[in-house]
Amino acid sequence: MDNAAEITPQAPTQAMIQACDVNVYYGDDHAIRNVNLDIAPKTVTALIGPSGCGKSTFLRCINRMNDTIASCRITGTITLDGQDIYDKSIDVVQLRARVGMVFQKPNPFPKSIYDNVAYGPRIHGLARNHTELDQIVFTSLQKSGLWDEVKDRLDTPGTSLSGGQQQRLCIARTIAVNPEVILMDEPCSALDPIATAVIEELVAELKERFAIVFVTHSMQQAARISQKTAFFYLGEIIEFGDTTQIFTNPRVEKTKDYITGRYG
Repeated sequence: MDNAAEITPQAPTQAMIQACDVNVYYGDDHAIRNVNLDIAPKTVTALIGPSGCGKSTFLRCINRMNDTIASCRITGTITLDGQDIYDKSIDVVQLRARVGMVFQKPNPFPKSIYDNVAYGPRIHGLARNHTELDQIVFTSLQKSGLWDEVKDRLDTPGTSLSGGQQQRLCIARTIAVNPEVILMDEPCSALDPIATAVIEELVAELKERFAIVFVTHSMQQAARISQKTAFFYLGEIIEFGDTTQIFTNPRVEKTKDYITGRYG
């Protein structure tokens, strides 16, 4: 199908990330087809669609996580602030500092709470001394809503925290290197409703500073937290627009069928 017919890109000056005619192949499997998508700063963009439709595959293109898969081949362009992230001159380590990622299951390092957050700033040289590192750790834990819960036990293992706390620790670890974009791949799927609500509140606060791309199976969650929504189906973007419009007045019948639960 012709994506351009249903997608209204934002002006280039408004987009932090621009994906243009992105195709992803795993061997002979054509997983993503001609995806065009603009990600705006200080906005939550939700990626919705059935399992296996390409949401997470596309997400992993944005910080080149697919590079680790030998059979994966990507065509088209993805730019961050106008620069092609697949250009040979790009340092992938630095790219992943600029485009952080929070995974489906919390994955704290087998280190203390403090060292989980301090790890990125240390390897990227973001702190000149221990005082500056302490400040980064404090600020990151505070912004992730975790400081008051862990300030008296920073030396205990990150793995000793509850699931929801571990996920917020991973968010603190991500924002400690001051990224421009945060990718979230179903970060609440392993959490209970209370922990999920805390993460959603946190996302609403973080969008004041970061562009956030949020993969979710929950249409209710997408409606609650996002300003833009892209509906993926069989590797294509069927429709992209303001979240309110997508959920209340979709332009494409297939989107309407998914939103109303006729398939999924």
